[in-house]
Amino acid sequence: MQATLQEVLDAAVSRLVAAGSDEPQANAEWLLASVLGVTRTHLLVHGAERITPEQEAAYEKMIVRKEAGEPLSHIVGFQPFCGMDIHVTPDVLTPRPETEELVDLVTARFERRGAYRFMDMCTGSGCIALALADRFPKAAVTAADISEKALLVAQENAKRLRLEDRIQFLQSDVWENVQNTFDLIISNPPYIPSEIVDTLTREVLHEPRLALDGGADGLDVVRPLCSLAADYLNPDGLLALELCKGQAGAVARGLMEIGWNAEVKKDIVGIERFVLAQKI
Repeated sequence: MQATLQEVLDAAVSRLVAAGSDEPQANAEWLLASVLGVTRTHLLVHGAERITPEQEAAYEKMIVRKEAGEPLSHIVGFQPFCGMDIHVTPDVLTPRPETEELVDLVTARFERRGAYRFMDMCTGSGCIALALADRFPKAAVTAADISEKALLVAQENAKRLRLEDRIQFLQSDVWENVQNTFDLIISNPPYIPSEIVDTLTREVLHEPRLALDGGADGLDVVRPLCSLAADYLNPDGLLALELCKGQAGAVARGLMEIGWNAEVKKDIVGIERFVLAQKI
């Protein structure tokens, strides 16, 4: 007789705990729910149901990958973000809740029906650009990244979400190939100091170093992004950045020294995470 869902789940949790996996209970539940095509709540309510041999084999393959430290998003192939399922591969950073907070902060600054021009620099999976295109139906969005592989993932997401006609994709090393001006420049750039990158969790180290490593102090991309941002912003345009703990205050002060009005915003856990700035 096949094992129950609860029995299979309990065994998987034990294995992930032994493997040192982040959030073993949540990961085991998400993976099993993905195999069964149900919600995590369903697992809690129907734990006495039996799993089929085919389902158990599929789940086993997922658990083996998770034991090896692969991110959940790579295994199931997507990550929820701002109400959308964003396809994720090893070529892009997995969208984080903090980045959703940045999108929410920016959304509050603009009228939903405005015909704006938005730039998402270092777009990765395209999650920010896609969320803005979804929330601002009259906006023209440009999504730029240095990585051709990342842009392919972003374009695939746009097509699947039927937003491809609203977003222009551009391969560019920061401002290298950018020509237009914008009402918003928003970015979640690589910002982790190089010496810290190798100390991150196994899950994070499965993600592209290009999207994580910000150089010696984490600001190798942030500096050129900020130094020329004013040249690419329309009057009263907004620059919005997500940064690492300890960086936001210094970046805001640097912007104010060169003629910006900049403010720092905390994320939901109280970390000074975001910089919102306008050129005076």
